[in-house]
Amino acid sequence: MAVFVLVILGLTHDIIITNYLAFKICKTDPSPKTYISKKVEFPESIYWEDNIYPGFDERDRILMIRNYLDGVHLKTMALNGPNGKIFVYSATAEDWQKSRKIEVDERPEEYFAALEAETQNITKREKIFTSRNMPRFNYSVVFNPIALTPFQERYLYSDEVKIVDNLTDEVIAYNRRLMRKWYILLPDIALGNRYYYPEAMCGGSYIYGFDKGIFSSIKPKIGSFHGMDINFYLDFKSINSGGQR
Repeated sequence: MAVFVLVILGLTHDIIITNYLAFKICKTDPSPKTYISKKVEFPESIYWEDNIYPGFDERDRILMIRNYLDGVHLKTMALNGPNGKIFVYSATAEDWQKSRKIEVDERPEEYFAALEAETQNITKREKIFTSRNMPRFNYSVVFNPIALTPFQERYLYSDEVKIVDNLTDEVIAYNRRLMRKWYILLPDIALGNRYYYPEAMCGGSYIYGFDKGIFSSIKPKIGSFHGMDINFYLDFKSINSGGQR
């Protein structure tokens, strides 16, 4: 009997600990974990700072230009790079004229070729700054990991996105999420290399793309924020650092 109990505890202890820790953490501030005070149709300029990956590499910056820099609602964007530099890009509606005239469903190859050429033309106008001399932007979108204790990190992962109106210094939206690691009894059978279970214990399940609800007029064309999804990136990072999956 004792052996049976030990086996059951060995297989389920992580479920018990995870849910107890999550209950305690989810009760702490900020409460609620997801907050939106207003939406902005014409942000015009946004600075994205990602301190989780960290930063946007060259491939990521191309994705962001394609997805957000439409030249109408958003005319200037800045992205922090992995080397501490700030990359700034500007565009007008004319920069996307050719791809806008092509129906992607009818001529996909021609559409993506035009999109690639237009994106490259915008990247040629790239300007590089540091955090000290970068220009002021209307809004900032900042992604940060949330510190947990070493014991909590064995079972949980947490991060946050915060959106600030830089003209008033008002936090107009944020999402702090708490994600659990995969249980012993319920491993990631489907894909096998995700760091956390995709449904949040509290907060919204996704932080990348959360800003779409605030800057809803900007319609992403293709892809996401990063070339590698955060769930796979964190697993890759953990394995290479010898940490807990």
